[in-house]
Amino acid sequence: MTGRIGLLLSKLVWVGEKVVSPLQRSDGPNKFRLSSMDTATTTYEGDSGWAKRPPATVECERCGAEIFHHSAWDDIDCPRCVAEYEPESFGDLELLYMTCPVCRSRMTHGRRHPKRFDIPQWATCERCRYHWEFDHSYGG
Repeated sequence: MTGRIGLLLSKLVWVGEKVVSPLQRSDGPNKFRLSSMDTATTTYEGDSGWAKRPPATVECERCGAEIFHHSAWDDIDCPRCVAEYEPESFGDLELLYMTCPVCRSRMTHGRRHPKRFDIPQWATCERCRYHWEFDHSYGG
């Protein structure tokens, strides 16, 4: 009987480790990747605000080339032609995709209020579950 209980206990410990394993970082005192804004969701890590927007790739209006836009406040310069865009014109360009800052995968993105915003309001990485939000309160 004791052997069965021991086996059952070892299996329960094994299952527990498998459940917790994807959430652990294993570096520093904070062993988990959950950020405070994400503890009630299924994401592991995240940010909010336009300044922390993930890198994005937009299409050049002149030549159709892909323009990688690393930071929300950087100028948008086409690598193929002479087109230059101000950071404020991001919403006027066609957003092709956003890149996860954690694992570099393409992110799913969208707008919750398309009549009020011409920029993405959220993006989620399906691979590592990183999530970004433009803002949580839209006032007005």
